[in-house]
Amino acid sequence: MMFLSRVWLGLRTGGHGRRIIVWAKIMLSLSLLGLLLLYVNWSEIPYYLQAISPLTLGTVFFLLILQFPISTLKWKQSLEIHHLHYSFGFLQKVLCIGFFINNFLPTMIGGDGYRILKTIPRNGFKSRAVSAVLLERLIGFSVLMILGLVGGLFALTDNQSYIVNYYVGASLLLGASGIALLLAVRRGAFSSLARRVTKMQKMKILTTNIDHIRRDSKRLWTIILVSALFQGIAIAVIYLLFISVGAERVLAKCALIGAIAGIASILPISINGIGVAEGSFVFAAHELGIDFDQAIVVAFLLRILVLPLSVICGLVYLADTHHWRSTHRP
Repeated sequence: MMFLSRVWLGLRTGGHGRRIIVWAKIMLSLSLLGLLLLYVNWSEIPYYLQAISPLTLGTVFFLLILQFPISTLKWKQSLEIHHLHYSFGFLQKVLCIGFFINNFLPTMIGGDGYRILKTIPRNGFKSRAVSAVLLERLIGFSVLMILGLVGGLFALTDNQSYIVNYYVGASLLLGASGIALLLAVRRGAFSSLARRVTKMQKMKILTTNIDHIRRDSKRLWTIILVSALFQGIAIAVIYLLFISVGAERVLAKCALIGAIAGIASILPISINGIGVAEGSFVFAAHELGIDFDQAIVVAFLLRILVLPLSVICGLVYLADTHHWRSTHRP
């Protein structure tokens, strides 16, 4: 636990401002969770929980486990785009430990920071490890938004909620702007600016990483397809839980709900998105016509079901730390 101990010690001694930020995030998470629970109809909760069969829970848990190797695969492809080559087993272990850090430590570093630290190359630009994680995250986020847009377009046929209209409108506008920018770049609209930027020594790191990405379209498309599979599984998990508690015609809505909750959870205002993710999830579901208590059950089950996985990843970290100490003992 040397790394975790240093992180926590840094949090304790890293300044009054940092401690205030962390505790503010913790308080916000607890406040949002408390606010949600305040409006729960507790007499309905046992009924919904009993409706979820062990087979459904087992299937959902299996799908959550399946996301680990899929996530490792897209990270590995992103690293290889940047000419960084690590074994799948090593990356799977690092990603698992990062998942544990995200869920159990209120730190500023996070799982992505741990992944970057473990894959920083000894030679060449060290920023390649950062760029690899950013590329994977950006593609995953883009795929999530696109799937949410598809779900939103289908949801428009039977639900005219303002949340659907806003999401679809904003996504179409953002997508159109991105396509227009891409076409402008390909036609050389920013060629003079690009030449000036490439001549700047401080921008050489950025331009080199961009060149790595541009030259490996095969791996780039692999990341996109694997990200689509990852997000598809996430939508399937939400869908299985919703139909288990009696919600109907929710497949398209699940894509939109997952996108909205995913966007909200990346906001750095709470610990691992706790409270923010659940609040946005329940709010979006309720606006789409799903019963509030059904949404509460599904949102909290999603959080609870990842806890055993986090514990397992914590054990992986303990085993890895023990092995490192035994092999580096003086």
